[in-house]
Amino acid sequence: MKMKINKFFTISAVFIVFGVIGYFAINSYITSKEAYYLGMQNKLLKAKYDTTYKYFKIMTNDIYEMYSQNKKLINLFSKANTNIADTNKENEIRKQLYNSIKRNYKRLNRMGISQVNFYLKNNIVFLRMHNPTFFGDDVSGARPSVVLANKTQKPQEGVEACDFMVGLRFVYPAYNYKHEHIGSIEISYSSKQLLKNITDNFVFDSHMLISKSVAKGTIVQKESNNYKESWEASGYYIEEYTHKKLGDENFYAKINNKNLRSQIASRIKTKKSFSLNIGYNYKNIILTFLPLADAKGVKNISYIVTYTESDYLSNLIIERNYIKALFFTIISLLYLFALYVVSNQEKLKSLALYDTLTKLPNRTLFMIELKQELNRAYRHKEEMALMFLDLDGFKNINDTYGHQMGDELLFYVSKLVTSNLRKSDIMARLGGDEFTVILGDIEDEKSVVKVAQHLIDELNKDIVINQKVLHIGVSIGIAIYPQDAKDPETLIKYADAMMYESKNKGKNQVTLYRKENV
Repeated sequence: MKMKINKFFTISAVFIVFGVIGYFAINSYITSKEAYYLGMQNKLLKAKYDTTYKYFKIMTNDIYEMYSQNKKLINLFSKANTNIADTNKENEIRKQLYNSIKRNYKRLNRMGISQVNFYLKNNIVFLRMHNPTFFGDDVSGARPSVVLANKTQKPQEGVEACDFMVGLRFVYPAYNYKHEHIGSIEISYSSKQLLKNITDNFVFDSHMLISKSVAKGTIVQKESNNYKESWEASGYYIEEYTHKKLGDENFYAKINNKNLRSQIASRIKTKKSFSLNIGYNYKNIILTFLPLADAKGVKNISYIVTYTESDYLSNLIIERNYIKALFFTIISLLYLFALYVVSNQEKLKSLALYDTLTKLPNRTLFMIELKQELNRAYRHKEEMALMFLDLDGFKNINDTYGHQMGDELLFYVSKLVTSNLRKSDIMARLGGDEFTVILGDIEDEKSVVKVAQHLIDELNKDIVINQKVLHIGVSIGIAIYPQDAKDPETLIKYADAMMYESKNKGKNQVTLYRKENV
């Protein structure tokens, strides 16, 4: 809050100075203000991208850690690297590997992750979770991130194109339990998901560009309907899959001129992000290019391109004779707009850590809170518990009454559960109808089971939403620190497993971790 107030004071001071100086040098001021505003839009898009990138990376690291600690998965992947001569046996291993994380992958897919792929040490595709029947191809010539991950045995990340889409890819080296390198695991987000996270209602056109030198003709040959010649920059394709188009087709014909393409070409050579102002039908449109890096660190292989309408820049076309009379009004509008920009940046940070529906911590913040609680429990020599909750009957509610009712039910459940917990307890939504609860400083197992049973009783009561009486239940799994596990990944694994054990035993009950249950 103090930093935000300081920013507000700084912005206020800047605009007061501009007001005094601009009154005496209005023409110079307007020119410099346009440049400043374009730079602001440029930085805002970069800030949104950086926030989204960090969020994706934190989530992806957690997923990789979960996979790397999964003994069944690692053992299966290890077998895939033994040059199996029997095709049937290889296919059976692939099937087992697919089935071992199929449920987890579907959950990740709902969270925005488009691909989870497994590559052998020689860069051969062993399994694509999104397309398990397509395997065995060598990606050495098309996927530098995979080649680098296998060669250096270090994680690689960056934007990269494949046959059907541009994606933000994270590739990790994989090891067996003898710490022998067995290949690599890729976790990727589609370019469409990336744009969805960083664009807002003010952006009426956005898309991805990919360098022709990177595409090497392969993309156009295989996916001609998805990759078109870019009207903005020669040497680049536009990815139609990500194109959020404006309804007025005359707009594209009007801006497609030699002067604009020349400006874009000269700015692209700098390999830096930039914004340009385009006039159209007495409106001012901001065209912003944000370069993205690949795994090798090359920054101009791809661009995020956005078109944003700016009322402020449109005001700058007011005839000079009237500008002095409107000067203080314009300064006031600019001041309010700058405050809006600062407030919007804070909201972006919040979106990265909280579930938009229930306002509970999301998976990323949950992992942060869990690690902090484990550290606190360790320092104070206390016990703590982790609960995994999955609603029983939620799908039936969705199918019967629709997703709107389902969303309202999830919001109701989040409020009901938190109202029956201590203020120090932490509830999070992992996705769908799956929740977690961190109970710190517990007395013993019985006290935790008592809390869980109370939640089951509360959720078994009639729930009235929009004059509809709903009936659901909840299956709960519990793992205790330090007696069951001391690290967050194992604690999560055990609690999740116990939740599924509750499901298997008939639902609407609680199961404590016991070795024989795993």
